Amino acid sequence: MIMLNFVKNLSMTPLIDYIKTYITLSPEAEQEIRRIGEQIEVPKGTVLLEEGKICRRMYFVAKGTLRTYFYQKGKDITYWIYLDGNLAIPWYSYIQREPSSEYLEAIEDAVLCSLTYDQWQELYLAYPELERFGRLTMEEATSHIDEFYKGYFLYTAKEKYELLTYVFPEVTQRANLGHIASMLGISQETLSRIRAGKA
Repeated sequence: MIMLNFVKNLSMTPLIDYIKTYITLSPEAEQEIRRIGEQIEVPKGTVLLEEGKICRRMYFVAKGTLRTYFYQKGKDITYWIYLDGNLAIPWYSYIQREPSSEYLEAIEDAVLCSLTYDQWQELYLAYPELERFGRLTMEEATSHIDEFYKGYFLYTAKEKYELLTYVFPEVTQRANLGHIASMLGISQETLSRIRAGKA
């Protein structure tokens, strides 16, 4: 069983600043987020969500890196990598309230800002601008995921890596080769050749 220490009244400023890049946030909404938001510090290797569990929290990565992954025929496959300054959410489980097919793990020591699904729903009702924030972030996430995963069918291994370095350059600098390779659907050996300019 995963035991996490969520602490109220610590800084929600990283999340607030992120929200303000999308919308104009009222002082009342900001105050409420600060009141109910929780911060958590997790060491590398911490699993925040397990397969078969419902994702009940939205995480904002204030510092560190997370990834979602699943097992296929006993093999660990990275689905997505979340750097600091981004939301980290297994979207299907979070939105549909269904058991997750993914794990969510810290691959660096991380500081996270977090609110529960139910808290967000209450915020959406009380502060309409936050509902707009939710819509905009969902649209952005959907478009990124759609464009990125078209590459599985349309691009060569080298083109997949070039797309990743163009859209998410920091991922290639901070995530390990194994995680990047499985996210791209290529072997680690192929990725090493691409990075060395031999493919």
